[in-house]
Amino acid sequence: MVKTLSVVAATAAILVGAQAQAKDIKIGVLYPTSGGGAIYGVPAMEGHNMAVDEINAAGGVGGAKLVTFARDTKLNPSAAAAAAKELITKEGVDVLVGGLSSAVGLAISEVAKQEGVVYIATIPKTIQMTTTKLHKYVFRTASNTDFEGDAMAQLVHNVGGKKLCDIQLDYAYGYDLAKGIEDGLKRHAPEVQKVMDLRAKLGATDYNAQITQILGAGCDVVTSGLWGAHFVNFAQQAKPFGLFNTIKFISGGEVASHEITGKMGDDYPDNVWSNAYELWYDDTVPAHKTFHDELSKRSGTKETAMWPVLAYIGVKFVAAGVEKAGSADPDALSAALEGMSIDTPVGQRTINPKDHQANTGQFWGPLVKKEGFAYRVMSPVTYIPAEIAE
Repeated sequence: MVKTLSVVAATAAILVGAQAQAKDIKIGVLYPTSGGGAIYGVPAMEGHNMAVDEINAAGGVGGAKLVTFARDTKLNPSAAAAAAKELITKEGVDVLVGGLSSAVGLAISEVAKQEGVVYIATIPKTIQMTTTKLHKYVFRTASNTDFEGDAMAQLVHNVGGKKLCDIQLDYAYGYDLAKGIEDGLKRHAPEVQKVMDLRAKLGATDYNAQITQILGAGCDVVTSGLWGAHFVNFAQQAKPFGLFNTIKFISGGEVASHEITGKMGDDYPDNVWSNAYELWYDDTVPAHKTFHDELSKRSGTKETAMWPVLAYIGVKFVAAGVEKAGSADPDALSAALEGMSIDTPVGQRTINPKDHQANTGQFWGPLVKKEGFAYRVMSPVTYIPAEIAE
């Protein structure tokens, strides 16, 4: 009888242990899925869900399943902060991921700091997040404005730019990218003369004043952080003036992504060099093909969007971090993420333990017409690593 009770007790202990081990890992996800930001947030959610499904299908993390609690940030910092707070205090999420604009990313980061919950910024790029506003619980797996600006300065040198105009959006990303370009020019193209700084409002649709100023300044190269619809509107308004016939346009903001080139088709202008985190037609990294095949299946098209890979990588870091930490405890997870490396569909990524920034470079190149494509594609594709040589 004693032996029987011991067996029962041992079995119960195992079950209790298994239940404890199997506690769900709650991920609070913050992307814009309505309004103007939905063109990025919806595909980002697709990448997020794809990673969660893969991990759960493989048994989860230490037997625990990943569970998603998604909220729409509406691309608004106040809405994002309120949603992050609600996810933590009411849903009890273990970790936050996502964000899109730099302003939204900074707002989520501040909530994460106050509540002591790890936040992995998968898209926001302002350098402030991993410098002046760095804290224990914020990590970034996207690139940043210093890396992006340095790459753009390298391209200015490569195309032989001499007189440069810079146009940016009037918020954190724009100002920080402009600083990143300036610093990069000192390293790679000190001979270039910067003659004009222009700022457009976030959400602006009319660029005629800036176009006129650029054409009057005599610049032979323009650097820009106009992203999404900002670039589309600028290009459509500048093209009739012949701006792209005489000026080399070097743009951050991932306007080389298929989301932009596919949407613009023949309206995409000449002489544009830009960046992308992932290109559906480029299998430079062998693991990319497997990723793209699955994403293509889910999307119902071979011409997949770029944003899913960023959200996908964010979830993979969450899973790897929880596995290494042995729990989703914020302090343990933060310590585990510092210095962590994982393999991704676009190469290995490592988080710097000092500034919590991943070494995320990007693919850069000219957008050209190519046989077999009804839109511009990047060719040649060059990966510029996240390295800044001082």
